[in-house]
Amino acid sequence: AIGLLVVMFAVGMHLPIYASKTAWIYIIMAYLFLASVMPMWLLMQPRDYMTTFMLLGMIIGAVLGVVVAHPDMELNAFNGFQVGNSSLFPTLFVTIACGAVSGFHSLVSSGTSSKTISNEKDMPMVGYGAMIVESLLGVVALVVVGAVAVNGTKPDGTPFSIFSSGVAGFLE
Repeated sequence: AIGLLVVMFAVGMHLPIYASKTAWIYIIMAYLFLASVMPMWLLMQPRDYMTTFMLLGMIIGAVLGVVVAHPDMELNAFNGFQVGNSSLFPTLFVTIACGAVSGFHSLVSSGTSSKTISNEKDMPMVGYGAMIVESLLGVVALVVVGAVAVNGTKPDGTPFSIFSSGVAGFLE
């Protein structure tokens, strides 16, 4: 399955699918409909299994890229959390690594995780491992954004485009 995933990435890089925004909306809506009516073992477990390898591959690549590229960071020192009328709490616990700081996934993923493991005794390790990987992803995201910032100003674009272009720069 991992070999097929690598082949599909290579095919996608050489033969990308271009479609209009409307076409993508219909494709995603069809997928969402199918995902809502198909049994979990048929769609969710194989998809999540493969997604795990993509996520781990990206994190490993990003960490190696950061270590090898050893980027310079031009950021101002932290002088407090000042974003309009927002407070640091609960923002920190909701946003950093999808709630890795707060343990959010240990609460909400139990319905999915319980169906994908063979023994309930494995749950603490699965939950802890997921939070550690999410925390690592959060640290990598901070390093990537810090490395692509110019004179303390983050680049323009969406968070996804900033992160992906930063990681891609490390892997070149």
